[in-house]
Amino acid sequence: MTTLFYLIIYDLPDTKAANKRRTRLHKLLTGYGQWTQYSVFECFLTAVQFAKLQTQLEKLIKPKEDSIRIYILDAGALRRTIAYGSEKPRQPEAIIL
Repeated sequence: MTTLFYLIIYDLPDTKAANKRRTRLHKLLTGYGQWTQYSVFECFLTAVQFAKLQTQLEKLIKPKEDSIRIYILDAGALRRTIAYGSEKPRQPEAIIL
């Protein structure tokens, strides 16, 4: 199955309700990828996984208050990634027992 690299960046307002959404959003995204910076996740997802994530995001956020950006990058863009102070994004390798 083909996977693509998704860079997901979010910004929610500083309110009590948004803080609860932020916590739920962070937990949701942790199930899909690697938390790399404060509001940034790097995810390697199949088309099915991405569609499921989109559905969950749409149910969770308030579009008039919250901002989520998803950048879809191909293998070429990933190879050209420059990282200082951390590893370059890499797809976790499957371990088959």
